[in-house]
Amino acid sequence: MGSEIPTQSMATLVWEELDPFPPLDDATEGRDIDRGEDESSDISMFVSDHDVLDCSICCEPLKPPIFQCLVGHVCCSSCYQRLCDKCHICCRTTGHNRCFAMEKLVSSIKVTCTNKRYGCNTIMLYYELKEHEQTCFYLRCYCPYSNCYSFECKRSFRNHLKVVHKSRVVDFRYDEAFKVVLTKSCTVMVLAEKDYIFFLYKRDEGSLGLYALSIVCMRASHLKEPQFWYEIETDGTVGSRKGRYLQLRSNVESCVPKGDSERSKFSLYVPPDLCFPNGDIHVFVCIKKIRDSDTS
Repeated sequence: MGSEIPTQSMATLVWEELDPFPPLDDATEGRDIDRGEDESSDISMFVSDHDVLDCSICCEPLKPPIFQCLVGHVCCSSCYQRLCDKCHICCRTTGHNRCFAMEKLVSSIKVTCTNKRYGCNTIMLYYELKEHEQTCFYLRCYCPYSNCYSFECKRSFRNHLKVVHKSRVVDFRYDEAFKVVLTKSCTVMVLAEKDYIFFLYKRDEGSLGLYALSIVCMRASHLKEPQFWYEIETDGTVGSRKGRYLQLRSNVESCVPKGDSERSKFSLYVPPDLCFPNGDIHVFVCIKKIRDSDTS
């Protein structure tokens, strides 16, 4: 089944570049085809095989600059740099040139997000779709609570946690430390900033007699940006724990879309004698977003 492509500019480009006199079918015979005089109108088109828009080597969407051999076989710029002027299909060492017609084509094809059914109305270029859906606000993920198999989008996730699990969502700001209390029965706490949701996990490592604390972010695992790091420190200012504390600083790992099944590899292990008499664990947390200037 093809992907619907609602774009007028694409239709004009295909007819002018590839076939200036397209054959009429049952749907178009007997009526004029609008070629752009009315810019407010859209023409819905279908691509029966979207692989034609992908690089035949890496299978990633083609985007400018695009290169072709003298026969016409195309590839993306990343793969072109590894070909050494030898075509990957015809094996001719004829060199490569820019394929401006294909660049113009892929720069005119626009698609909707696959999360449209959940409320996302973003329209983007085809080769931008993958990157958008990795950070889409309507991206769905599994609930991190045990024995809950709900599959929610980020927009409705807060409501699900509050209504179904009676969970308290802790709002915070990047770069600012805040205190949270993990009760004895608490296994996960939700930390929310304006753009991302984080989970603070507490696991009972029974064999070690310790509690493992870690933080993960609801985002795509392979997404490079943005990146986060966090600091978590036990409260060493009260009672018998005064002057005794543990601290961990680590990068924030990701948990989309597996949720509870994918936790951080790094944890702060808290012994029982650093817990309060009722079993609560008091910790200070600070989450920072790594900016380009921080890594340069």
